[in-house]
Amino acid sequence: MKTLKTITRLSFIAIALFLVSCGDDDDDTYVPPTTAPTSASYVTGKVDGADFSTIIFGTSTAQCSKANPGPDQFITVFGGDLAANSITIGLSAVTTTGTYELNQNTNSFCNYSAGSGEIAYATSAECNTAHGTVVVTYMDNVKIEGTFSFTGVNTEDCAGGTKTVTEGSFRGTFQQ
Repeated sequence: MKTLKTITRLSFIAIALFLVSCGDDDDDTYVPPTTAPTSASYVTGKVDGADFSTIIFGTSTAQCSKANPGPDQFITVFGGDLAANSITIGLSAVTTTGTYELNQNTNSFCNYSAGSGEIAYATSAECNTAHGTVVVTYMDNVKIEGTFSFTGVNTEDCAGGTKTVTEGSFRGTFQQ
């Protein structure tokens, strides 16, 4: 059911983009709002300097989940942009605010996947150049918020390139 809702939202966005692009006055450029919804999950940042946002026309495509509540819990905040690029933040055993380092030796990770589906870039790659930081600034039983930055390495080939994500911010509202 949640997948159906996500597909419906993305279909609506595609139709809306089509209608906006078919307008008869090219001088009035419409810029969709990218302000974070007040209670929804979202992920924003810059990927190699280019803006990334899961907030499309005021609605976010991001989702959040929490598994195994307690000291072994795993939190995932995931979202895609209009081009189907996605960022995933996976936090293992994070139960309080603080700064968490990410690298090939930690169970927490950040991942960027291109919409083309070709390559994923992650801090969990078996490469010593993959690293990042997540700062959890707020956390309770309803949501988690914070900032992040990372350099993800091609998950299939350590020499296959990197993606640098900066100025990242996120909010994950746990599904009840």
